[in-house]
Amino acid sequence: MSIGRRLNGILAFGLVSLSLAALAGCGVSPQKVTVPVVEKVDLPRFMGPWYVIGVIPTFIEKDVYNAIESYELAPDGTIKTTFTLNKGGFDGERKVYTPRGFVVPGTNNAIWGMQFIWPIKAEFVISHLDADYTETIIARSARDYVWIMARTPTIDDARYAALVKRVADMGYDTSKLVKVPQTPKPAAAPAAAPPVGAAMPQVSAEALAARLAPGAAAAPIVLDVRRAEEFAAGRVPGARNLPHDRIVADATALGVPKDAEIVVYCQSGRRADMALEALQKAGYTRLAHLEGDFPGWQSQGRPVEKSGP
Repeated sequence: MSIGRRLNGILAFGLVSLSLAALAGCGVSPQKVTVPVVEKVDLPRFMGPWYVIGVIPTFIEKDVYNAIESYELAPDGTIKTTFTLNKGGFDGERKVYTPRGFVVPGTNNAIWGMQFIWPIKAEFVISHLDADYTETIIARSARDYVWIMARTPTIDDARYAALVKRVADMGYDTSKLVKVPQTPKPAAAPAAAPPVGAAMPQVSAEALAARLAPGAAAAPIVLDVRRAEEFAAGRVPGARNLPHDRIVADATALGVPKDAEIVVYCQSGRRADMALEALQKAGYTRLAHLEGDFPGWQSQGRPVEKSGP
């Protein structure tokens, strides 16, 4: 390697280090956070890949494509973070950064310290997170950088505009916001629904648990069709609740696209079968029944989520 190339490499490393140090600032203090903070974050649900849709970029994020931030909950409670991007184009040089997140105690998992360079931690505030964990905004009190992210590589213009407005309402100068080009996922062929009344595909508890694990791609919607009090007493983590009688009355009350992948369960299977038939008649095409329903999930020692005390 020539002396010139070595000097260029050293200079580039120095610039990146200075940029990351500036991002970190003086550390993380919840009392000094001035941007909105979400009430609570379910860390396992937040894990996995997030596509960067819009950004006020740091030094390393200028002219980037396919930027993806992925999180993995480590056994010690820290967040293993992998940030990947292509520089200068879709086929540009691939860069990988591996900072580590540290959840700030007493913040309901909503404020982290993101460590690029030991021992300095940058302020990382989850300022917006929708109920389905499909979109988020990561902000900073300095209002210097911001990240709009989603579970899909692209989102529609109206949704993006609403998220930009949220950023503006936080006090950011959105003229600095840059939309990140992402390679869209290829469109999937429409799934052929089984005939109405035919037995629905079964999904084992083991297979569903693997689909819901942190870092797994494109988890299905898990639908609990029992009564609200049964749902509160114990459910599959991350499941939604819509009692079967409401689905039978109006299947569109679920409010998801007809090609969404949905796994349904109840207590014995009867209510799930009724809900599945109603959803199928309403045009939903990617339906499955959790094998053994909720008792089957419990009998295998799978994690159970509860509400209240």
